[in-house]
Amino acid sequence: MLAERPAVYFVQQPPTDVIGHVGGSVYINCSARSRDLGPVEVTWLKDGRDATEGDARRFVTETGALVIAPVMTSRVVGTSGLVERSIKASDDGVYVCVARHPSGTIVSTPVTLHVAST
Repeated sequence: MLAERPAVYFVQQPPTDVIGHVGGSVYINCSARSRDLGPVEVTWLKDGRDATEGDARRFVTETGALVIAPVMTSRVVGTSGLVERSIKASDDGVYVCVARHPSGTIVSTPVTLHVAST
């Protein structure tokens, strides 16, 4: 007899280690589903805190992946033009993918992002 799937389960867990380069982008996959096929909310934590809060460079895709990408923003007052902000040393840390559904919450194995200078 086949075992029944849990109420919420990972379709794809993130890798355990990722290397990003200062000035580049990182894409970390994580995908979860529910047994009843209802919506699953995927969020990410960095070192125990919301990974996207207050940082426009970090966002979660519709499929649940975490992206740290370059963002074009206005320069400091008094100058014109744009400055590109992308991966930086402070992005280094431990991330986890959290999948929530009314029938349960699951947490991925930790993924360590190592930021290397170019």
